[in-house]
Amino acid sequence: MRPTVTNIEQWLEAEFNDAGAAVAIISAGNTRFYLHGFADYQKSEAVSKSTLFEIGSVTKPLVGLLAAMAVTKQQLTLNTSVASLLDHADYQQHQYSLAHLLTHSSGLPRLPANLPLADLTDPYANYSHADLMSALQQVHPGEQQFEYSNFGFGLLAELLSKQQDSSFAALMQQQIFNPLGMAASTVAITHGRYHRRAQGYQIDGTAAANWHFQALAGAGAVLSTVEDMALLVENYLQATANKSDKFNATPAMAAAMRLSVTPPTSDPTIGFGWMLHPQGLVWHNGQTGGFNSFVGFAPTEQVGIVILSNSTIPVTPGGMMLLQQLRQQASVTDKEQPLP
Repeated sequence: MRPTVTNIEQWLEAEFNDAGAAVAIISAGNTRFYLHGFADYQKSEAVSKSTLFEIGSVTKPLVGLLAAMAVTKQQLTLNTSVASLLDHADYQQHQYSLAHLLTHSSGLPRLPANLPLADLTDPYANYSHADLMSALQQVHPGEQQFEYSNFGFGLLAELLSKQQDSSFAALMQQQIFNPLGMAASTVAITHGRYHRRAQGYQIDGTAAANWHFQALAGAGAVLSTVEDMALLVENYLQATANKSDKFNATPAMAAAMRLSVTPPTSDPTIGFGWMLHPQGLVWHNGQTGGFNSFVGFAPTEQVGIVILSNSTIPVTPGGMMLLQQLRQQASVTDKEQPLP
C-alpha cells in the first residue's frame, strides 16, 4: 500500500501491523501526529509521543549541526585538517578536512578495521576511544570521494568533543537538545538506563537488542521521540525561512541551521551530514538492529515529515513519498493564494 497524506493511519496499519511507528507531518505551520502499534509487545505498551526510538544515522546531521555551530562561532573552520586537531605525529596521514568528514569524502572506510563484528546484537557498545585512536594510527585514508562512513562521523563527534573539552553526550544536551526544547532526547551510552525507551524488533517480529555506543556515538547513538524530532524540523523550517515567531533557539543556532543545509564542498548532494535532494529536499534516514527512521523537510515549501519505528521494516520509501506529496500540496496552495 502506497502512503498518501490522507491515508497515513491506514498505511501504518497495513505496513506495520503491531510494530510501533510514530509519524509527524509538519505543514502550513502546524504539526499532526500519528501513533501506531506497540513500543513493547510484552508490556502491551502503546507508542506515544514520548516513546524513545533509536534514530540511528539521523544522528549524523545532528553532529553536523554541532559542527556548523562551531564554524559560525569561529571555533573551527571547514578547512581545518584532522591531523592538526589530533596534533600528534602518529596521525599525520589524516590531512583531510572537517568538510571532508561532514560529506563522507575523507577517504576513511565505512567502519574501523578493529571494530569487532562477531556479535552484531550491540556492535558498537564496547568500542572505546583507545580503539578509535588505534584504528586512526593504522588506517591510511583512500581517495577523497564519497564513501559513507560511520568511522568518519564517529571521529567527527570525538574531534568536536575534544576541541570543546566535553563529552559528545554533554555537547548534544547543552548545545542542541536543551536550546531547542528537545526535552526527552539523549545519547545511548554504554551502561546507560533510559526511561520510555522502545523495544526494537526484527522484520519478523523477533525482539532485537538495544544499541549503545562509546567512541563511535556520532555515527548513530541518539535516542529521540517523534515530538522532539518534529520540534527539530519545525526549528529548521523557521531558520531556513528567516522567521523567529516560534523559534526556540538563539540567532547563532538559526545561522548554524542555515549553514548546515548548504554543501560544505563542491558536492551539491550533501550538507553538514544532511542529504540534499536536487528538488530541494533535505533528509536523512537511520537504522539500527531493531529500528528505522526517516526525517526530511523542504525549506522552500516549509513542510516536513518524521517517521520513527521500532521495527526494521523500511520507512524511507514511504517517508520520501509523503514528503514529495507535502511539497506538491504546498506549491499548489501557494499558487492559489490571491495577490495582495
